[in-house]
Amino acid sequence: MTIQMQDTVEEIVGKCPGAVEVLKSLGFDQITNPIMLKTMGKIMTLPKVSRAKNVPLETIIDAFSKSGITILE
Repeated sequence: MTIQMQDTVEEIVGKCPGAVEVLKSLGFDQITNPIMLKTMGKIMTLPKVSRAKNVPLETIIDAFSKSGITILE
């Protein structure tokens, strides 16, 4: 499965439902709340999640890769 770096969290979860667990494991707990997914998910991208949660982007890319999801630049 492949996603784009500039995809919003909502788009990512729509393409790859397993992304919810990856994001949750990285500290983005709000992802499990449908209201937060609909609101914040529309504007949050992986680089924004990285900055907001103080998680290196490389860690996020690695976590997605380990779950079978490739992130394209």
